[in-house]
Amino acid sequence: MNDEESRCERLKQHSLSIIKAHAEINLSADEYLSDQPLSSEEKKYYDECKQYYYMTKRPLISVSDEIFDHNVAIESLILKFGIDEDCHQFKLQNFLNNICSMLNITMHDISIKNIQNGSAILETEIFGKLESKDKALKIRVMYESLTDKMQEEIAKLNVFFLYMGSIEAFAKQQNYRSEIKLNPQFNRTYGPGHTYWTGELKDGRDRGGKPYYCPVGWQRNSLYIIDNLRARYKGWCICYHGTKFSFGLAILLSGLKPADNTAHGEGIYASPSIIYACHPRYAEVKDIEPKHQNEYFKIGKDQYGNDKY
Repeated sequence: MNDEESRCERLKQHSLSIIKAHAEINLSADEYLSDQPLSSEEKKYYDECKQYYYMTKRPLISVSDEIFDHNVAIESLILKFGIDEDCHQFKLQNFLNNICSMLNITMHDISIKNIQNGSAILETEIFGKLESKDKALKIRVMYESLTDKMQEEIAKLNVFFLYMGSIEAFAKQQNYRSEIKLNPQFNRTYGPGHTYWTGELKDGRDRGGKPYYCPVGWQRNSLYIIDNLRARYKGWCICYHGTKFSFGLAILLSGLKPADNTAHGEGIYASPSIIYACHPRYAEVKDIEPKHQNEYFKIGKDQYGNDKY
C-alpha cells in the first residue's frame, strides 16, 4: 500500500468514526430555513457557480484573502455551501455527516446559521471556539486539503459552491462581482486583417521596458477598470497568466489568489510572453459545449448598465 492509499484508508476510517458519532443527531433543514430572500447579486452569482459546476463536475471553491494574511485578526469564519437541491427536500443531517467526514471536522466545530430558499444555501460558522490565529490555521489546512479527488467527492453531494472566510469578505466579493463592467470599445482580435503588427510595438507608451508583441490568434475581451487607465498604470508591462480551464472560470468568479508553488517568491505569477503563458504546462485548451457558451460567459454589464456577453 503506497502513501496515497494509506492516507485514503486513514481518511475512510476517520470518516466512519465521525459518521458513527453523529448517528444519534437528526437535524432538519426546516428548522433553519430563512425568510430572507437571496439578493439579486447573490442569485446571479450562484447561477454562474452552477454553470461552473455543470461544466467542471466540481464545486467552485472560494476563500477570502484574509485567510492567508497573518497580520489580520479573524473574529468569525463561515463555511457557505451552495447545494443543488430544493431546500424543502434537503436532507440536512445526511449532508452534514458526509461533509464533516470529508473535511475532517466534527459537528462540534460548526454552528448552523441558516438555510436560504431556492437551492439550499447553507451558512455555518466554523471553529467559533478557537482563537483567531488558530481559526485561520485550521481553515488554511482545510483549504489545502481540497485535492481534485476530494472536490469530485464533494460535488457528488450536489455542492456547486463552497466559500471559506468571513461574512464581511463574502459581502465585499458579491458587491465587487456585481460592479464588473465590460469595456467593448477596447475589445480586440489579433492577427492579419484585424489588429496586427510585426516585431516590438513602437507606440511611445511606457511599458516598463518590456517589449509588447502582437498576440496573434488571440482575442481580448476588455473589462472596465478605471478612468485614465494608461496614466494610472504607466510603467506596467502587458502580461499574461496561463492556467487550467476550470481555474480560469474560478478566476472569473472569485479572482486570482497567490500561487501555491512559490519557487520565485510569493504572489501571482504572470509573463510578458503569451507563448510562454499558453504552454500546456500552464494553460489548457477546452472545447465548450454550445449550451454553455452563452449561459456562462455573460460576465458583466456595459458602461450603460446593459447585460453583455
